[in-house]
Amino acid sequence: MFWRSVCCAAFVSILFLSPSVKAGESYSMEGAVLHALEHNPDVESAKFTVQAAESARKAARSSFGPELGVSYSYSRYNKDRPSRYEPNVTTMTARVDQPLFTGFNLLNSYQKAALEEERQALQLEAQRLAVTADVQEAFVSYLKAQESIRSTHRTLERAQAQLNMAKTAWNIGLRPRLDVLQAETDLAQTEALLIKYENERDIWLTRLNTLLNLPPDAAVEYSGTLDVAPFSRTLEACLAQALSHRPDLLMARKSVEIALKDLGIVKSQFWPQVSALLGWSTTGSHLDAAGSRYTKKDYSYGEIGLSIDWTLFSSGRRMYLTQQAKRQVSALEAAVRSSVNTCAYSVRSGLLSTQDAYRSVKVSQRAVVSARESYADAKMRYELQSGSYLDLLTAQSALSEAELAEISSRADCLIALARLYETMGELRPDLKEEEGGEATKG
Repeated sequence: MFWRSVCCAAFVSILFLSPSVKAGESYSMEGAVLHALEHNPDVESAKFTVQAAESARKAARSSFGPELGVSYSYSRYNKDRPSRYEPNVTTMTARVDQPLFTGFNLLNSYQKAALEEERQALQLEAQRLAVTADVQEAFVSYLKAQESIRSTHRTLERAQAQLNMAKTAWNIGLRPRLDVLQAETDLAQTEALLIKYENERDIWLTRLNTLLNLPPDAAVEYSGTLDVAPFSRTLEACLAQALSHRPDLLMARKSVEIALKDLGIVKSQFWPQVSALLGWSTTGSHLDAAGSRYTKKDYSYGEIGLSIDWTLFSSGRRMYLTQQAKRQVSALEAAVRSSVNTCAYSVRSGLLSTQDAYRSVKVSQRAVVSARESYADAKMRYELQSGSYLDLLTAQSALSEAELAEISSRADCLIALARLYETMGELRPDLKEEEGGEATKG
């Protein structure tokens, strides 16, 4: 029993665990996004939904054609049957029904299914955009942690050098022991900061692996830089891109069209339902339904006819359903206007955030240059015995904070840019704008 459970668990793990990873596999940001768009479970689920909608459209299209049905029955009667000499009766019937006019019900149903397929395709694009932005944010955050680790290592080297310098000065009596204690404290704080960034790196590595549908602990290398690409589009260009390509806006408009088709389906109930029929039936006392001992001919017959079904009064039900469908259309049209307003706000705020992030990058880069000069000056004065250790410690802390702030500003700029592209409905796996700022549909 134990081994049976082990085998079942192994089989389930083979079926459902993430795909294996090749040793030394590496991804750039663009490669990671493309891999996620191909293997992410959420994107895969949206793809299957689109395929299901396509099948529903084809099913609605088939309603225009004829239907063929065959029935077969067997009955045995007691002695009270009028023809008591033939207690067994078998009947076989074949019938073809072809709808001729349904008050445009079939047409509206097919068009609704086609619109639903288009809406699901837009939902797939929205999911692709969301996954792209999530991967880019995780990728940038991972690179930010890596850069922060490298910067903290440099700070750690400076702190260790300062500690050695303070110990040397204290041993020869040029500096007090307080300088050594301060240097040791600064070194310990830097080591704690390094542990923090290493933990953040591991967390974002796990997040990236899961987004790419890889094992959480997969030994994958994600390589890239935090170089900020220029972005020069105006608000008008961003709005135009969003209004014409954002999947949620397009889905809202499709919902209105689908509601109009529902209104057409409801209105079709006011019209007669006309269909043509062609049938053939045979009866008998044996399994072949080919007559009996007393009916050796005329046991089968064919029929052709026209069926008209028209409901003339429904106690107001059709009228109220029509009113409901009309108000649903009005509600969805109002929702489209609300979505447009929300889109305009999102694009405007996203563009302002991105522009602010670009300015922050320039400011932080200037701060790093100034902090390095300040640290070099404080170090030189301390070595020449003309400056205090507190000045050196302050300059060292300012330089470390400036470097980390510069790394953070570049990462924040790239994340803001990724979210702006998502807001505009534009797929940019590498976050680089094409020449002339041409738009790419999501």
